[in-house]
Amino acid sequence: MRKYPEEVAAFIRAHAHEGSIQNTTERVNKQFGTDYTYTQIKTYFSNHRIHAAPKKGRTYPERRITSPEIDAFIFQHYKGTGPLEMTEKVNARFGTGYTREQMKAYYSRNHLDSGLTGYFTKGREPFNKGKSWNDFMSQEAQANSRKTTFQQGNIPHNGGAPVGTLRLRKPQKNRPHSKPYYWEKIAEPNVWRMKHTLEWEKHNGAVPEGCIVTFANGDTLDWSVDNLVLTTRAQHAVRNRLGIHSYNLETAKAANKIADIKMAVNRVKKRQKGERESVGKHRIPAAAVSALSAQGNGGNTRVCKDRNRAQQEAHSGMAQERSGGQRAESRPEGQN
Repeated sequence: MRKYPEEVAAFIRAHAHEGSIQNTTERVNKQFGTDYTYTQIKTYFSNHRIHAAPKKGRTYPERRITSPEIDAFIFQHYKGTGPLEMTEKVNARFGTGYTREQMKAYYSRNHLDSGLTGYFTKGREPFNKGKSWNDFMSQEAQANSRKTTFQQGNIPHNGGAPVGTLRLRKPQKNRPHSKPYYWEKIAEPNVWRMKHTLEWEKHNGAVPEGCIVTFANGDTLDWSVDNLVLTTRAQHAVRNRLGIHSYNLETAKAANKIADIKMAVNRVKKRQKGERESVGKHRIPAAAVSALSAQGNGGNTRVCKDRNRAQQEAHSGMAQERSGGQRAESRPEGQN
């Protein structure tokens, strides 16, 4: 749809009732030096529900509630001004009594877009920020607000889901690898826990700290106690990282054992690496490093004593090698 300048649109609305569409077309082109055709102006009349002057013998009911001056004012100021604010401006300027609904309908009929979205803009501060009720509400308004204000621990009038309700929570769309789980409401207000955890605790007591309850066959909807396995979070992390799956109770326990072995191996490797870095500063031979590694997790005092002893032996061995080499160089040729 062709867009017309605001001054042209205002002129058409102001003079449309004074003659025919052809007459309006000629007046617009003469006034603004344009070359609009009869068809273009007729289409504009149709799109904006504008009626030209009635033909002879015909009369139309007067539907206009605004004057040409008001039309021109609205078309000049509608950008950035909503119907409510425009109603106040027009009434204040022209002494009229338009309502918001009338102005809203005027905007709609004439396809006026104020550009306002109704959304809060970024960085906008609410009018009541940092204020108490006493700063912007009367005592009567405060009393009425307290009647309908939710209190802590409030339960809705329909009671919500009763305790014992079982609910299936489906995976989140933004987490493709998540799985569905059953949840059970255990207390008010709105206290829920995973059903498989409750079932395991029913037979074995509370879940120890640092542990979770997993499914032996991998089916998160099978919360029978025979399918539940207690797993530490460390075991669970290792199994997920290595892709170790289970298919029944036996394979689940075996998978946890494999995770324990993998973690033990990693601990030994880290300990050996740390000891190599520590003894490397003192040039202790590899044999001494192995001896220190064999100490395991003994007391710090014993490790320090063994380390000092290894250092002394290493230094004495190096001194003997140097002295033996010097004696061999000092012997005459031909002597062994």
